Amino acid sequence: MYNVLIVDDEKIIRIGMRTIIDWEAYGFRVADIVSDGEQALEVIENQEIDLVITDIKMPKMDGIQLVKVLKEREFEGQVIMLTSYGEFDLTRECLRYGVHDYLLKGTLRSSELTQALEAVQPKLKKRIAKTQEVDQEGKQKEQELIKEIILKVLKDTTFTPPVAAFGKSYQFLVIKHIKSKFEQERNMDRTLKDYSTAIQNIISEVLPKRGKPFLIFEGDWCLYSLPTVSEISHPEVLKISLQIQNLIKLYTNIKVISVVGRPIYTTHDLVDSIEKCRQVAGMAFYCGYQDVLKEEKVHGLKDYKFKDKSIYEKQLHNAMKKGSYAEAVHTLEAYIEKLREYYIPQKQVEQILNNILHRFILDYGIYLDKNKEHLENIIDKYRKSTLLEEYHGLINELIYTICTYMEQVRDKHYRKEIVEIMDYVEGHIGEKITLASIASQVNMNESYISRMFKNETGMNIINYINIRKMEKAKELLGEKNMIVKDVAYALGFEEQSYFNRMFNKYFGVNPKEYKKCTNS
Repeated sequence: MYNVLIVDDEKIIRIGMRTIIDWEAYGFRVADIVSDGEQALEVIENQEIDLVITDIKMPKMDGIQLVKVLKEREFEGQVIMLTSYGEFDLTRECLRYGVHDYLLKGTLRSSELTQALEAVQPKLKKRIAKTQEVDQEGKQKEQELIKEIILKVLKDTTFTPPVAAFGKSYQFLVIKHIKSKFEQERNMDRTLKDYSTAIQNIISEVLPKRGKPFLIFEGDWCLYSLPTVSEISHPEVLKISLQIQNLIKLYTNIKVISVVGRPIYTTHDLVDSIEKCRQVAGMAFYCGYQDVLKEEKVHGLKDYKFKDKSIYEKQLHNAMKKGSYAEAVHTLEAYIEKLREYYIPQKQVEQILNNILHRFILDYGIYLDKNKEHLENIIDKYRKSTLLEEYHGLINELIYTICTYMEQVRDKHYRKEIVEIMDYVEGHIGEKITLASIASQVNMNESYISRMFKNETGMNIINYINIRKMEKAKELLGEKNMIVKDVAYALGFEEQSYFNRMFNKYFGVNPKEYKKCTNS
């Protein structure tokens, strides 16, 4: 429909012009009717007018003055002049200002008006096509600018964006591809861009009337320009976003988290919104990947430097040293809750937990020697995890496994001969302990001692001696004034090289590396 403005100071003409034809049947709509040129200019300022039909003579501002002003203001619509007999000189003057045609209003018939409308339509179509072409070109340039800014933000490029306002508001759905350490190692080159066709098809299916979606891909990130609140309601935006997220998971078999950004109007808004959405995406590590998050959740983040790290880790180490499952689990829980309270960044948390896991395996892997398969299973699941809750549960499982084996080794509820053997080992830990020296202490046959100890504890007696010596070695290596050579001799090893091989067998690192790790 083309919008028409009728301008005439005679009421009867105004009424007649409105009713002389069925305007909409010819593709036109009477947008407004006014009585002089000044009022006409006000309407044109506030509405999209395609065709002005105006009288020549009117009070305040006549038709000639009106077309002159429209010419100066580069009015892109068309003008048809209404004239009376004897006004042809004035009419010719108006034609010089680009008036399309004129009609005699005193004898005007409906057929004459419809013919004039049909004649002016090609010009109006051309003007609208040109406007749409300009709008499309402007839209493309604007989207190119938006894409350039977003890519720089996602690449963490330091830059100052140009100060500019957009022709319309935008609202982005920020999608992140979630990968576990296992997936990162196996598919280092696999990014969301590899799923671009699938994502585009999914969005086109969810919103079929919006045409080709405006999508931007960079690494593990994808941004989609959502319908704005002027098009659909905010709850509907969230509903659509969740639908897109779930369909991506379903049809691509990958894990993603989505964040709905706020409506943006300028380049500054864009940079700020994307940066905040990236921060919020990291919070899913704590709360899961089922719901779509909102940008305003960023206000839950706190600027906090975690100062209690060493305190919790020391308490955890002491609890494990005692083999106290309850104390270790409680300390880990408190540690995790402190991390969760302040939404410590995911990479930092993963580093903290990786260090804890590595230290547990380093210090207590000796107790898992009988069940290496179980340890490997825990580590495999850990590497495939993407949530704090998953990491927490697996470290708890490792603590339970270690403490259970420690209890079996250290439990004093054995028959008195076994306890006597264990006490002898502890009392002579700094000497070279042999099966013969133990047999002499407890007055038993060496073969019988071996069978009895194995049956009672489930562990070979020589292995038990080595475990106790290696645990003592860890303690001594933790002292800053003890060097590896001194520790070896303090535990009854005549050759340091043999001590090094024994330590490496049980802990997977040589004594020097362990000392460096524990004292750093």
